Amino acid sequence: MRRLIMFGAAVVAALVIEEAMHGWVLGQTPSVCRTMGGKPASSAGRCVTPACYWLGGCGHWVYPPQWLDHVKIGDPVSRVVFWLGEPLQREGEYLSWSCGKAHADSFRAVIRDEKLVAIEPCKPD
Repeated sequence: MRRLIMFGAAVVAALVIEEAMHGWVLGQTPSVCRTMGGKPASSAGRCVTPACYWLGGCGHWVYPPQWLDHVKIGDPVSRVVFWLGEPLQREGEYLSWSCGKAHADSFRAVIRDEKLVAIEPCKPD
C-alpha cells in the first residue's frame, strides 16, 4: 500500500512539474490554461505558464500589444516577458517586440534592475 501511495505522489508531482513548465496535459483546454494562470498558445498546442521566463519558451506572439494591459510599471521582467512573449531584440535595458504582423514598427520596454520602468508604445497608424 505504501508503494502505491509513493507511486501516486510521484505521478502527481511529475504532472505538476510538467504543467508548470509546458501545460501540455491539462493546459490543452484554454479555460483550464487560464485557470492555471497561463496563456493558451494554440499554434504551439500548449499552455504558456508564468514559469516560462525561467524555463525558457515564452514564445513569440503574433500581436504582443494586445497584452500590454496585463503589465504595469514596476512589474518584474519575468512578468513582462510572460505576457508579451520573447522579445525580438534585447539591447541593454531595452526589450523590443513587433507591433503586429502587418507592422514593420516595434515597441520597447525599458527594464532596469529587473523591473519595468517604461513602455514606448507602437505609433498609431
